[in-house]
Amino acid sequence: MKKITRFACEICGTEFADSGKAKNCEKSHKSPKEFVRCRYNPIGIDASGYPQTITVKMSDREELLYKR
Repeated sequence: MKKITRFACEICGTEFADSGKAKNCEKSHKSPKEFVRCRYNPIGIDASGYPQTITVKMSDREELLYKR
């Protein structure tokens, strides 16, 4: 029987045979640090109450706009 060792990125779950590649994958992921702005539609257009767009500042200081 052969023992197989795999390493997984704790953020995205991708598996690697090499622990260094798994660590590099973990370091490459950016995480949200704060909400900069949320934009909503009026209740007559969208009664869900959820934001239409969200601007998020990431760990590398980049600001990204997300739309639903």
